[in-house]
Amino acid sequence: MKEHVHHAGCGCVARLSRRGLLGLGFAGAITAAFPVLAQYPNYEAMLVNCIDPRFTTSSFVYMAANGMKDHYSQFSIAGGPIGIVAPAFAAWQKTFWDNLDITVQLHRISRVVALTHRDCGAAFVAYGEALRTDKALETAKQTEALRAFKAGVGQRYPNLAVNMGIMALDGTVEVVT
Repeated sequence: MKEHVHHAGCGCVARLSRRGLLGLGFAGAITAAFPVLAQYPNYEAMLVNCIDPRFTTSSFVYMAANGMKDHYSQFSIAGGPIGIVAPAFAAWQKTFWDNLDITVQLHRISRVVALTHRDCGAAFVAYGEALRTDKALETAKQTEALRAFKAGVGQRYPNLAVNMGIMALDGTVEVVT
């Protein structure tokens, strides 16, 4: 097979007008001056949620229903926000904060969406087996964890909003304030 050699009349690439060339030059100059702007667009949020596969699709649906489809990054860790604040998982916490730092820097997010979920194995590890059978206790401990998470984000990034919720097995979210 013969290799194609491009030439002025081959028609493979449309010719650019002077205005088109000027625009291309301007875009190149902006990209050279501010390379991070060309590589990483602004995103709305970072979703912090659990690794539990039962909630993967529901989390996506929740974010899309709230206008953030394709406008968020995601950090998944066992327990989601619980894994970031519970003493049982202290070794993981630096990783999250480092990740949030780079997400703010690269994606210039304006909010963090923190979701825990019902029947969470990491919550049982962090706060005890009684959460399995006591929904009020489960709600209280997850709410406490979400508020501690929000406080931690607020200390580091006072301008970031934090939306919080507890997701049920059916995908509905109880908003926590």
